[in-house]
Amino acid sequence: MAGGKIGIGVGMSPDYEGSDDTEATPSLFGSYQWDSGRYVSLGGTQEAGKALRLKANLISDAMSPTWELGPVLQYRMERDDVDNKRVDRMKKVDSATELGAFVGFRSGPWRASLTYATDVSDEHDGAVTELAGSYQLPINDAFSMKFGASVSYADDDYMDTYFGVNGKNAGNSGFSKYKAESGIKDYGLSVTAEYALNQSWGLLGGISYYRLTGDAEDSPLVNDVGDENQLSANVAVTYAF
Repeated sequence: MAGGKIGIGVGMSPDYEGSDDTEATPSLFGSYQWDSGRYVSLGGTQEAGKALRLKANLISDAMSPTWELGPVLQYRMERDDVDNKRVDRMKKVDSATELGAFVGFRSGPWRASLTYATDVSDEHDGAVTELAGSYQLPINDAFSMKFGASVSYADDDYMDTYFGVNGKNAGNSGFSKYKAESGIKDYGLSVTAEYALNQSWGLLGGISYYRLTGDAEDSPLVNDVGDENQLSANVAVTYAF
């Protein structure tokens, strides 16, 4: 059955990937599914970086009731004007546009997806691969919860842009030189609760935790002045149509 949902609210998240300072940001998401089972959706990535994701499933239910496949477009937020003075003295990292694809699997309340996206805006020139899964638990006709888990892998270029320190980006931050190389960047857990006020309107709240690891965790931006534990939360009003 065709239909969609949009949501708007406010979220709290670290002001850069690896920060121990938080900032408030708008929370916007939405999706629309056709009778065929194809859909488009807008939401956040499931990794510690601050990025929006637009994706489209091109496989109809008639082609496969369980598999999904389609393109992904991501917009990664800039790192600029952060609370930590030493990180703020580093060279600004502009926003980046990333393009890729995803493959997904669904069975009842279970969902799993593998997403790959690479920079096409010549900002970090890297790529991030994300493996994520979730379980939807209906409590009653009006209330449901979703539990998620994820792990992400980033290549050398991404890691060195966001976690490395060198002569080109150090500025007068005082950080020692550090080269961040490819590897597992983070793993995470999330919980989302949604309550339907009526057939159209609802409330949604979520919390996510990501643990930076490997060269991301060891970066002076994280180890010296930040935090490897990354916590985000949001509340939103939803409208179904």
